[in-house]
Amino acid sequence: MFRDDVPPPPPWQPFDQAAAAYDGWFESPLGAFADRVERRALFELLGPEPGELILDVGCGTGRYVRELARRGARTVGVDPSTAMLAVARVARAPIRGPSYVRATGEALPLRSGAFDGVIIATTLEFAADPGALLAEAVRVSRAGGRVVVGALSRRGPWAARRRRSRSPLWTVARFFTEGDLRAMLGRYGPVQTQRALFVPPQLGSAPPPLMALLERLGAVFAGRWAAFVAARVDVGR
Repeated sequence: MFRDDVPPPPPWQPFDQAAAAYDGWFESPLGAFADRVERRALFELLGPEPGELILDVGCGTGRYVRELARRGARTVGVDPSTAMLAVARVARAPIRGPSYVRATGEALPLRSGAFDGVIIATTLEFAADPGALLAEAVRVSRAGGRVVVGALSRRGPWAARRRRSRSPLWTVARFFTEGDLRAMLGRYGPVQTQRALFVPPQLGSAPPPLMALLERLGAVFAGRWAAFVAARVDVGR
């Protein structure tokens, strides 16, 4: 599965600095809700099956890697941040199987055609070359495998809030539209998409049932304002 001819990436300062506190966002009511609806959109498109080999490019602290392992997949996480991977490796202790590799998505030290599925969640936004990252994801996917991308939308109140943020993470991020994802993935085959996170960040303190209701209403009446877009392309079809 692994190659030994790819050099390690340089340090990735913003994520190294944020690693210790990164998962704290997911413990807030709004963070937990956003994580749940984004994960649902991604995993519905990915359709992971027990025993499949799944790669998470830009895995960060390994939240998706661990969830996929719990569902019975064999999992590998790749990230350029040493500090993020240190958190992921500690957190994996109760779960057998996940492997972590320090690398950039544009130069994966992995064999071609090795994976049944590749997930790239909130990672293209920080890639030096998003096109090269997608090409690598397709390269390491087997024929008939699938690549699923989740990206932060350029539209709506979430994007505006992130642009105003002083966080060093968001100062280097780029945002995408659903059309951008379709164009980038469309060169590899037909693209399916799902939208998620219609609750504006200003309502982060609302009761969970109200946020769930707003999410359902937003999906029906405000689709273009989704804060998160997931897209899938099947490889070699």
